[in-house]
Parts: sequence; C-alpha cells; structure tokens
Amino acid sequence: MTKTLTRVVPTAQTQTSQAVVGCIETLNQGYEFLDNLQPEDYVYIAQPHVSSSIGEHFRHWLDLFHAIRLDPSRIDYNVRRRGHQVERSLEVAKQEITELIEWLFELPNSELHQAVAVETEVMLSQTHVEEVSSTFVRELTFAALHATHHFAMAKVVASIRGVESDSRFGVAPTTATYQRAQ
Repeated sequence: MTKTLTRVVPTAQTQTSQAVVGCIETLNQGYEFLDNLQPEDYVYIAQPHVSSSIGEHFRHWLDLFHAIRLDPSRIDYNVRRRGHQVERSLEVAKQEITELIEWLFELPNSELHQAVAVETEVMLSQTHVEEVSSTFVRELTFAALHATHHFAMAKVVASIRGVESDSRFGVAPTTATYQRAQ
C-alpha cells in the first residue's frame, strides 16, 4: 500500500520521532515541487546564475538519504551517483522520494539514537576523508536540512523558468519559526 504523498505526516498515535516527521515533510515538499515542473524545467541549467540543474540538485540531496539508508551504522557521504538517471527524470526522482518516505515510515524509534560512523571528504585542495561519530537521527536531520538548502537553489532555477513555487519551499525550519513569530 502506497502512502499518500500530499502532506503525509504520521499521527501522534504512531509514536514517530519529530525528526522523522520533519524528514517526511521535507520529502513531501520536494515531491510537490516536482509536480509543478515540466521535464525541460528539471534539466535546465540557469547559467551563469546556477551551475547545476534542478535534477542535479535533487540527485545530490537524495544521495545523502541513500547513504544513510544503505548502511545506517557507517554512513559514507562520498558515495555519489553523478550522472544517474535521477538527474534527468522527474519520475525517477518522484519514485525515489516515495521509497524514502516509505522507509522513514517503517523506521523503528529504537534505532534513531544509535551511534554511527560518518565518512566525508573535508578538504577542497586535496582528497582527505574524515571519519566522525554521530547518531542516526542527527544524520537524518542533516540530510533533511541539506535538502532544504538545495530546494532554495532549485526554486531559483524554477523561477528563472517562470515556474512558481510554494512560498515555504526552500525555507529552513528556524526561518519558518522566526517568520511565525513576526
């Protein structure tokens, strides 16, 4: 059974972590944004303003979630799928988002605070991979926040193409909290 993708949020009865709810909200935002695009919008590169297409931005943040899902005890953020079909196909991106939402719905709360090792490159001038300690829920939170950053870039490209986006798309949770307080 597929979960409805419009504003999917687990109920309080499901005992789901608010961090996981936030990830699902983020993934839903991405899916809904894609629903407003045409295939040519998804692959358009808005040089000189933005050097990557919306599809490339989506592939990048999806790669972070995939790294977490692939091995939740040892997350390697250096594993990237540059040139993958998800960069060129709205439908592939939507399918990946759907699968990630399904995975998040099934995550047991007991696993969220487990320690994980994280590998990531840390230097621009040379290749150097650093391993750091984290928790599973911290890395899920990071992936969602990083997606929001890429949503902001995708929103710029979409606006150049004349595509309107939801005003909350690409807005960080802390910014939304600030705006609600105004």
